[in-house]
Amino acid sequence: MVNKGYHQLFIFLVLTLLLSGCWDEIELEDRAFVSGIGIDLVESQGQNNIFELTDQLVVPAGLGSPTELSGEKAYRNLTQRGDSLFEINAKISKQANRVLNPDHLEVIIFSKEVVEKENLVADLLDAFLRHQNMRRGVLLAIAEGKAKDLLYVETEHAKLPAQYLSELLVNREIPETIEPIRIGDVHEKILNNRSFILPELAVYADNSVNYQGIAIFQGVSKKLVDTITGDEAKGLNFIRGENQEGSITADVEGKKTTFSVLEGGSKIKLTNKDKNNLSFQVDIEATVQIAEYFGEIDFYKKENKAKFDKALKDKLTKAAEDAVKKVKDELQVDVFKFDEYLRMHHYKLWEVIKEDWDHGENYFANSDLNINVKATVREPGNTIRIKQDGGGK
Repeated sequence: MVNKGYHQLFIFLVLTLLLSGCWDEIELEDRAFVSGIGIDLVESQGQNNIFELTDQLVVPAGLGSPTELSGEKAYRNLTQRGDSLFEINAKISKQANRVLNPDHLEVIIFSKEVVEKENLVADLLDAFLRHQNMRRGVLLAIAEGKAKDLLYVETEHAKLPAQYLSELLVNREIPETIEPIRIGDVHEKILNNRSFILPELAVYADNSVNYQGIAIFQGVSKKLVDTITGDEAKGLNFIRGENQEGSITADVEGKKTTFSVLEGGSKIKLTNKDKNNLSFQVDIEATVQIAEYFGEIDFYKKENKAKFDKALKDKLTKAAEDAVKKVKDELQVDVFKFDEYLRMHHYKLWEVIKEDWDHGENYFANSDLNINVKATVREPGNTIRIKQDGGGK
């Protein structure tokens, strides 16, 4: 009977331990979920920097339900200053009276002043990546003005400014934007001293944010070197073979024509393997339809269709060549992803030149890039203005 009693007591103690939960468990109501972060530079003297960190915290009561409207704000922005992100975060945690949790962090915004300083963005990202709960899918962007200002932009369709910003970064309706850039993508580039790009945003009005352009970072210095916009940004995307969406505008016999991109892509080919005279050919393809046309040319005639095809080809060629002139010749940083192509398809050559690819000897800047564009206008779209003779022959 004694042994049986000890046995029952042992089982009772084990069950008690199991029911008590984890010793370091934090109750849900004691957590503050961070949805967005803005980092600004307040003061800089040499290596000593004072940062202003803004955390956007979710206020669950303001979220309501899909069928319920709540008059309470769904977020709360808290800002503190200091020279260490870890210490600043601790101040904000104390201010919020909650343990900050990044499980639902959607976006991190850096001000331009931060990313213009050499290696600073790499140091700051390292602080985030060391956090055990940090997801590598968090989106990154830079702000033309103060980063924290973007976290105060309220829209009717999003409860949280951070949610609106992440949706803006994912929406790629124009070819001047880029694929969403995640912290894991940039971390990999930084570790390998490879150049990279980030989207640049700016406050457009009280309730909207504008996509300013594509910010270009040099891989070794890990700092912003310039931002490209307009046709240069479009040309960059067509060379990279990404974001083949949106519209392209060109003139056909003096009449403005807007083409809606249906599909597209690019292929890179190394045509000269001499490291001192590297030469690449970039084949760009684009298939479009006419979205807007201010003339009355009969599209269905072969000779007229060729005019639309040529106008589109000339426009894409010039945009790509403008991007090459800006990025390769002026900035001399490879964000076209030629480095990835060489590493995958010409590994032995890449091992020889990788330490001086877009810095030092800069084999990238000294290479030749030839652009070849194949553009096809598939259909004119619905119209009543273009005269049709039923033939086209």
